[in-house]
Amino acid sequence: MKTVAELALVLSCASLGAFGTWAILGAPSREVPCDPAAISEEEICLANLQAEWPDGSFLWIDARPAEEWQRDGIEGSINLTTAGPLGFEEQMEVSLERLGTASRAVVYCGSAGCGVSKEVVKRLREFGMIPELRALHGGWDALRQAGLVKGSSPAN
Repeated sequence: MKTVAELALVLSCASLGAFGTWAILGAPSREVPCDPAAISEEEICLANLQAEWPDGSFLWIDARPAEEWQRDGIEGSINLTTAGPLGFEEQMEVSLERLGTASRAVVYCGSAGCGVSKEVVKRLREFGMIPELRALHGGWDALRQAGLVKGSSPAN
């Protein structure tokens, strides 16, 4: 019984500390940080993308699973992923016309920590596809935070 009481005391103190921190500092930031100097060469920050590549001047490539892309992918995007039941080359064949005519493309995946977009960029470069090709740093999280996807609004 003594162990249970000690555990309850520790949990109460931890909870009070967490609540006190939240009350003083506020809720934790959910912002996807992006420092162009700190990201890899194949990535691009959303702010840089919006400043340097006008809407309509590039192809969006969704590297999330096909079900997610079909549910809420960016309008006009294509689905190309290394994490799906279809092989990468088969997926490329489906979108070959769009891939072959794009001079720029941005690949996004499910979250800031997702590496699938970088893998898609690597594979497309191996095929010699799309002269200017980048992976969006922060992926879907960055797009949602900026209010660029269905059902989202810009974070304040």
